Amino acid sequence: MAGRRQIAALRLINSIRQHELDAIGAELAGLRAQQSALTDQSAALTQRAIDEQAGSTLETQPYLPGYLSSVDRQQRGLAAEGDALNGQIGTLEDALFEQFRALKTTQTVLSKAQSGAKADADRAEQAALDDASRALFALQRRSL
Repeated sequence: MAGRRQIAALRLINSIRQHELDAIGAELAGLRAQQSALTDQSAALTQRAIDEQAGSTLETQPYLPGYLSSVDRQQRGLAAEGDALNGQIGTLEDALFEQFRALKTTQTVLSKAQSGAKADADRAEQAALDDASRALFALQRRSL
């Protein structure tokens, strides 16, 4: 079955995979925070446009269409950034899933290797006890 070196290697691989999974998760969290910030910026921009439109006076009315056009351009820019982030998030989610699957596979192999090593050690211990019992029995028979 599995030797100490194989189990040590599997533990190392497991640790590396866990670290990679954590790194992808952290990067994904950062992108989601950026996405949330973009949503907040867009909402604030919309609210400002509504406030400006509601508070416009006769003097500011001629400038309102230009301002609203500018707000629309900014909104489209934020939407484009959001779309790019969505693409990156999708890619990272796929990578996270693959890394999670690889980690679980490694953990399963490690668990089986450890169980096999324990079973081997238990069998060896039992064999040693059996040998000792036979030797003791033989020794007791001779002394009778």
